[in-house]
Amino acid sequence: MGIRKVACIGGGLIGHGWATLFVWKGHSVNLYRRNQDTLLPTLHRIGANLEFLAQNGLLATDEVEDRVRSISATSDLAEAVAGCEYVQESVLERLSVKVELFNRLDTHASPSAILASSTSTLAMTDIARETRRPERCIVAHPWNPPYLVPLIELVPGQGTSSETIEETRAFMQSLGKVPVIQKKEAVGAIANRITAAIFREAINIVLEGIADPEEVDRAITAGPGFRSAVLGPFLTYHLAGGEGGIASYLQHIGPTMAERWKTLGSFTSLSDRDREQLVVSVEGMEPVRRMSMEELVRWRDGRLATLVKARGLT
Repeated sequence: MGIRKVACIGGGLIGHGWATLFVWKGHSVNLYRRNQDTLLPTLHRIGANLEFLAQNGLLATDEVEDRVRSISATSDLAEAVAGCEYVQESVLERLSVKVELFNRLDTHASPSAILASSTSTLAMTDIARETRRPERCIVAHPWNPPYLVPLIELVPGQGTSSETIEETRAFMQSLGKVPVIQKKEAVGAIANRITAAIFREAINIVLEGIADPEEVDRAITAGPGFRSAVLGPFLTYHLAGGEGGIASYLQHIGPTMAERWKTLGSFTSLSDRDREQLVVSVEGMEPVRRMSMEELVRWRDGRLATLVKARGLT
């Protein structure tokens, strides 16, 4: 199935990023927002994203207006999904909201359309439990911002067909994304489970007084984060074992890792006092004090655009 026309359901932080990616890559997009008053501001955000891409050499300047004109914005769900082969849902992360929406999509979307959710935690089996087409439903979890970070985590539900998985994978690759397919559902997808563990230990380091947030961020970006741009954890530790590879590492160096594991944070929630300490610590970071949230986003995106070009992901 050739995917030409796409519907973006929701235009918030993730939804407008998806719309930016789809139109950047040449697709017509129907953008749905329940509140009509939010349509124009969302179009302005997408336009600003496209201008940013042009300023960073990722899109021709004279193509920006054409890309913006390829978006049709509406607060009518049936109108939004009409004629679309692919629907990307990015609404509130609440199961009841998504179940209700997918039931409505069942009614209005083409029977052959793929219905994808951006959920970072919920299971597609639960989201699609009342639809008549669970075989066409799949989680397509992006990393923010979707138009710059290439990872897309595909998580099929119990009823998702192999055809839907393959069509979604191929579509994402055509957009320049790097899809990974999860073998079974879990609370969260592959990478956000890993980053949840990293973030917990980053929090633990700050709460234990081992280091300040700025030092933690610097340690990650200049060390494991730098290396992770080319290697994942398994190849990293396979190389750490030298000629003997991962077997040598686990036998000879692994025990030192085990000693660290014993001292890592294992909490599963934060007290009010911990949250207050973290807020004060992060708000005291130099970039946070110096830049507005919008300026921080563009500073981040500028660096990501450099990585996108360096890795030839355009």
